[in-house]
Amino acid sequence: MIVLQGTPLCNLNCSYCDLSPVSRKLSHRMPISMIGTLFSQIKQLGLLADEVSIVWHSGEPLSLPPDYYDEAIELILALNSDGPGMPARITFDFQTNATLIDYKWCEFFHRHRDHLRLGVSCDGPRELHDPLRVNWSGRGSHAQTVRGMDLLAERGIAFNAIAVVTAETLAQPQEFIDFFLARADVLTDFHFNILANHADGGLQIGYSRDDTQKYAEFYRAMLSLAQSAEGSKLPVRNFSQTLGRIRAATGPDAPDFVRLGTAPLRQLNCDARGEITTFYAGLNAEFLADLYGDGKGLSLGNIEKQTLAEMLGGDKLERMMDDFGKSHRHCALSCDYYALCPGGFELTQLVENGDFASGETTECVIHVKTLTDAVATFVSDQLRQPA
Repeated sequence: MIVLQGTPLCNLNCSYCDLSPVSRKLSHRMPISMIGTLFSQIKQLGLLADEVSIVWHSGEPLSLPPDYYDEAIELILALNSDGPGMPARITFDFQTNATLIDYKWCEFFHRHRDHLRLGVSCDGPRELHDPLRVNWSGRGSHAQTVRGMDLLAERGIAFNAIAVVTAETLAQPQEFIDFFLARADVLTDFHFNILANHADGGLQIGYSRDDTQKYAEFYRAMLSLAQSAEGSKLPVRNFSQTLGRIRAATGPDAPDFVRLGTAPLRQLNCDARGEITTFYAGLNAEFLADLYGDGKGLSLGNIEKQTLAEMLGGDKLERMMDDFGKSHRHCALSCDYYALCPGGFELTQLVENGDFASGETTECVIHVKTLTDAVATFVSDQLRQPA
């Protein structure tokens, strides 16, 4: 996965955004030439997998015009086909708040439909969506988001949906899933997102281990509602991925999901200024800025100032890999859920517990253990039911 921040600019001011309000008002864009430089160097170093997902995210990608992406896609496909060897199978992914979708954007999505996937961020019905997903004037964005989703449906453009779970969502699972079930015919799948910033998320999105029972009840309710929906089949990615890990972990060649999930260079991010990060999809260079003493967080360097080969040969990446390895080894020895964990909690361990090798976090309990138990119990109950 290659995550490109075409621009940090966003027309919304969602209260839980990872980007700062200041950065979301910046209108600079990633130069097309920078995209070419990055992709060329990735290919020259032999880092392209057979399948590559290029994701535009972190900011509202549709703040830039369609012709920007026409040019970027044309360049990437040309570079991918150039030179020896089989080209990678490339998919271009867009994650949008859907408020800016119009007929020109629909034409763009149709134009690239053979290699494009679209995701819409929507938190469900208006009463769940509008309190936190607001514009810069503080007004809810639900009406504009639904208008964009309806236009996609009208034009036959399928998309997936991602929804952030809030305290209100926990109390209204029926209304929450019904909103997406009503759009099941056009949705490829659905993912509900419980944010990682549990400690500072406020009353709506903050949570603690004391809330474990609430989340267990929510997971059970969602499983039951998704299973019982008549005439609507909507894949819920949280459940399908969890079940997939349970199946794989009990197989003869069980993968190490934790290490695979944050393997260096499995995901590569480039922000609009050229800062390169890895390990997590969408990780920004400002996070934990002083962690390695250079004020640049987990940035490996800037693609306009260094080559990718120089970044990968530097000692900073080696130090990061050593720190992540400490986390993996500690979890492998201490956690009963290790074989089922998707990983991605290394920095959370550092922030919450003060050490990479420190074990369980609140996110581990809510995101992995409680969810895994809910899915396993639900499947077991289903299997025990008479045919």
